[in-house]
This record gives sequence, C-alpha cells and structure tokens, in this order.
Amino acid sequence: MTTTTSTDVTHEATSLPITFDAVGMSFRRPDDRLQVLEDCSFEVPSGEFVSVVGPSGCGKTTLLNMAAGFLRPTSGRVRVGTDVVEGPHPSRGVVFQQYAVFPWLTVARNIEFGLTLRANRRSRADRAAIVDHYVEVMGLRGFESAYPKELSGGMRQRVAIARAYATNPRVLLMDEPFAALDAQTRTFMQELLHGTQQRERRTVLFITHSVEEAIFLSNRVVVMGARPAGVREVVDVDIAFPRDAETRLTNDFIDLRRHLEHVLHQPTPSSNQSESSHDTRRNP
Repeated sequence: MTTTTSTDVTHEATSLPITFDAVGMSFRRPDDRLQVLEDCSFEVPSGEFVSVVGPSGCGKTTLLNMAAGFLRPTSGRVRVGTDVVEGPHPSRGVVFQQYAVFPWLTVARNIEFGLTLRANRRSRADRAAIVDHYVEVMGLRGFESAYPKELSGGMRQRVAIARAYATNPRVLLMDEPFAALDAQTRTFMQELLHGTQQRERRTVLFITHSVEEAIFLSNRVVVMGARPAGVREVVDVDIAFPRDAETRLTNDFIDLRRHLEHVLHQPTPSSNQSESSHDTRRNP
C-alpha cells in the first residue's frame, strides 16, 4: 500500500503568469464617470511574487479584484496564463484584508473547507495530508481544534492564508492581508509568508501600502500613480533570497526603499504626459 504524503498532494498545480494589458476601469456616478485606472500594463511572471504600492484610492484593490474576476475592466483585459479573466475561478486563490475565516469551523476545518467543494474536491486522505502540511507551514500545530474566536488576529490570518494555499491555486491574490496587525506580528507574518513562498513558488499578486513590506517579500514592485492611476514604474528587487531581519538593514534595501518612496511622492504628471513607465531597472 502506498502512503500519500503532504508533499505529494500540495505541489501539483503549475503557477501561471498574470498579465494586465492596457487595463482601464471607471465607475458610473450620478453626473459623470469616475476614472480609477487608465492604461495599466504589467505582468506578474509565473512563480514570482509581485507587490503593488501606490497612494490610497489609486485602484490597487481594483486591480486585484479584476484579476480575481470580481470586476471586469472597462477597457483592456486581464489574463491568467493565456485565458482572459471573465469571472471567479477556483484556480485563483484570494486572501482578504479582513480575517475571512468561518467562525463555526475549527482551524483544521477552515483549512480543509475548499477541498470539500466540487471544484477542488480531494479524498479524505489527501485532505488530511494537506491540512497537516499547512498547519505545520503556518505554525498552527496544537491549534487544529481551536475556533477562530480563540485565536489572535495574526493566527486567524495564518488560517486564511493556509486555506488559500491548500486548494493548490495557480495564482494567489492578497489584498493587504497584514494591514490590521500590530507591527511585531506583521513582521512575523511577512517572514512566514516569505518562507512559504521560497518553498512553494506560487504566482502572487500582493497589495500593500508598505514600501518596506513590498521590498522584503517581492521579486519586483509595481508603483502606481494617483487616480486616474497608471503604472509609474516597475522595479526589480535585486536583493538575494532568502531574506531575513538583517536584510532590512542592508544598504541595498535602504537605497531601494528610498527610491520607491521618491517615485511614490512624485507629483502627478499633467494629462499630456505618459503616466506609465516599464523600466524594470532601479534608477541610480
């Protein structure tokens, strides 16, 4: 008899790239339309972690919602792999800013939940192995039978991230998942997610307001301008993996943070100037 291990059942899906191709988004208001995004183009390469930073209200979460299939762009298109995104799909996992866990389910049952649905249904043995794997990865050992009300905010978010990984998605979409956490817990969660990404190499689109968080986690950072937002710059993070607390103190990290903050605080170009820049090299 062959025993299925957690490694066997958690690494089957091939990550896919996410492509935003001249995407625009506007919303109807009583007297006019609000243009939120305009001519946004960039790619999240397969297996890479890409963060999006920008001013509040510039449309970062709107980009994520379009990749998830919750919204359709008013112009341009979003593709996952070669498929145009037309609506939600089980191959795309989403982690929200709020603690999106089921309060009536235990930690183990929350992680297992997506594996019981028709789109991702797995055998009982596979479900047990997958849950055990992500309980270990997310540092939840000993809390399998606990309910969300018995957990801290950071632990509840670990459960939500574990549940998203458990369904073996082709891409992961994370909307400021650590925004509500205190500074110490947030740093811990960044390091936990970084370690998980190094092992599993998923395609991740990550929304954040924190430049430091974006640098620490990412292969590259997309900097958005003010509304109507376009892509100001796409910057490669040329800092070796794996990263740890000491990485944040290096000259390369500090210089890159300074550069990104400078780009973020540049005044909005006039309407006859192009907002979009796709230079993937850091400016000197």
